[in-house]
Amino acid sequence: MPDKEKRLTKVATFQIVKPVNMSWNDFGKILRDVRYRLFRLANIAVSEAYLNFHKKYRMGQTDSEGMHKVSTLDKILRKTLIKEGVKENELSRYSRNGAVSGYIYGAFEKTKLNAVRSQSKWRDIIRGKVSLPVFKRDLAIPINCSDHRPSMIEKTESGEYEVNLRMCQKPYPRVLLSTAKISDGQKAVLERLVSNKSNSFTGYRHRFFEIKEKRVKWYLSVSYDFPKADATKLHADIIVGVDLGWSVPLYAAINNGAARIGYKKMNPLGDSIKTLQRQTIARRRSIQRAGAKDLSSPTARSGHGRKRILLPIEKLEGKIDNAYKTLNHQLSHCVIEFAKNHGAGVIQIENLKGLAEELSGTFIGQNWRYNQLQQFIKYKAKEAGIEVKEVNPCKTSRRCSQCGFIYDDFTFEYRQSHKKTGKSAMFECPKGCKPLNSDYNAAKNIATADIEEKIRLQCKKQSIEYKELPKD
Repeated sequence: MPDKEKRLTKVATFQIVKPVNMSWNDFGKILRDVRYRLFRLANIAVSEAYLNFHKKYRMGQTDSEGMHKVSTLDKILRKTLIKEGVKENELSRYSRNGAVSGYIYGAFEKTKLNAVRSQSKWRDIIRGKVSLPVFKRDLAIPINCSDHRPSMIEKTESGEYEVNLRMCQKPYPRVLLSTAKISDGQKAVLERLVSNKSNSFTGYRHRFFEIKEKRVKWYLSVSYDFPKADATKLHADIIVGVDLGWSVPLYAAINNGAARIGYKKMNPLGDSIKTLQRQTIARRRSIQRAGAKDLSSPTARSGHGRKRILLPIEKLEGKIDNAYKTLNHQLSHCVIEFAKNHGAGVIQIENLKGLAEELSGTFIGQNWRYNQLQQFIKYKAKEAGIEVKEVNPCKTSRRCSQCGFIYDDFTFEYRQSHKKTGKSAMFECPKGCKPLNSDYNAAKNIATADIEEKIRLQCKKQSIEYKELPKD
């Protein structure tokens, strides 16, 4: 059996443009029918699981009949729907003897139900710590496609991508996916899924589909897995340190040489960030001013309640989130490629708990999604077979990476007063070492093995306070 530990799982989402082999009305009816019946089946399954747990552990009825399987509950729901007036031939369009397809309730049980039916979950419910989980009517529709051969995603002669959705009896709905606004990475994923026609273990395999309605549009999320990158060329003793830059978004350096990514590589992205932040502030202020105008003003947004006033701001926030996400993807990609190109088996990043004071003085500042950036670095590093370690950032910007001396007067105020042409101040070690760019110096420190212990010992030697990371 293939080693599952050597595979990674990800999700890509695409908008459904239109159904290919039926009308939107027919496809919409299938979606609504399946979603409603799955909603009822899911809540029935949760309720029965809770009652079974209650009887067994609170009432001592260990000889109870136990819990029905979801397949049995699906058949019971079918009989209930027939009593409610649903015609049997209509139900047969979705399942031969149940209410929904086994591909759907099987996927739902594996991806959703099992998580809310755990014993620890029920204990917390009985103790009053959490409420009984309830699925809503607009829940996503999962479809199991892991064992389907050939692949359910196909590329047409015109270069478009179509998908067969196994959510009812044949003929399955066939839909066209939108590829107009997707990234090159998503296009590459689709190509790899299509090329693996047998859905074999050696390539990219689709595992589950999930259909979700959002703002009157339908989207298909594809859960897929693929082999983890071969990490034989990476070395655990080669470390990349990533520092939150003062003049650029971030600075990265390696421990075994002078290679770095800094001002030259990051400045274009830095300009994009600055522009985005300026536009965000200006646009938000403009919207807020417009919302405060008098009703007689032709551009006024007042008079229709708080929701109408805030609607443009909510739309703006969505665009801002997407822009930040794109930039963080670009930043994290630069870091991973830098590590791979130099055979680094480890990336060390700053622990966010120790950055409360440092963030205010950096290029990114407190408004940047630095946690998101770190998460992107972590999951991309995992795909590349690179280990990520978090280190305490205390004194990493004030330690000389050449001799280890801690220049404790190298403060934010010092940097501000000594910076030139937008670049951060040079780090000039009092012991006479070669002056270094302060961001590069900090990144070199972070790239040092056992850096926390080395700084801790040096602080003790110089009688300087070392701040440990706050406990959880």
